[in-house]
Amino acid sequence: KQWYQRRVAITAGDPSLSNWVHHVQHILPQGRCVWVNPTVKTETEDFEDEEEEEEREEPDEPVPEHGPPLLNPISEDSEVDSMPAWSAGLTSNLVPQYAAAVLRSNLWPGACVFGLDKKFENLYIGWGHKYTAENYSPPAPAATQEEYPSGAEVTEVPDPTVDEERALQAVQQEQLDREAEEAEMEEDDEDED
Repeated sequence: KQWYQRRVAITAGDPSLSNWVHHVQHILPQGRCVWVNPTVKTETEDFEDEEEEEEREEPDEPVPEHGPPLLNPISEDSEVDSMPAWSAGLTSNLVPQYAAAVLRSNLWPGACVFGLDKKFENLYIGWGHKYTAENYSPPAPAATQEEYPSGAEVTEVPDPTVDEERALQAVQQEQLDREAEEAEMEEDDEDED
């Protein structure tokens, strides 16, 4: 029995993939394992859409989707950019009689299956995107903007102290007083003429 179990691990890592089959249903393009007709309405939808039903035209009946049958060999999966859908290997080439068989999906990067003796597990660590030969590259960012030209009108100055503010207010008040006196003198001169 021990020889048989070790032999299973070695043959399970065979690159021909003849010893591996799908044991669960495939996910259909609709995103489900069992096809559901989207044009068939539930009872709650019937009550809500009675008025709208008269106005709408009947859409064409969709074609039911079917996946491959169960226990379909993975060697029959379609190729991915001239690569097989799965890559087989062993966890160790140094002691293959104790190694676990590992399959990696080339269609869904990050999906792995490993088996040792009669135990098998599926593992997926990825981004949920299928493999594409043309990897997405975001567009280059726009060129950085030039610095705003600095001048006296945009240069920051330190805040004045309280004494400096009072001195400025006194100077401004004196200037206003002078302007008022000059305006009065001009009015007096105009009155005399």
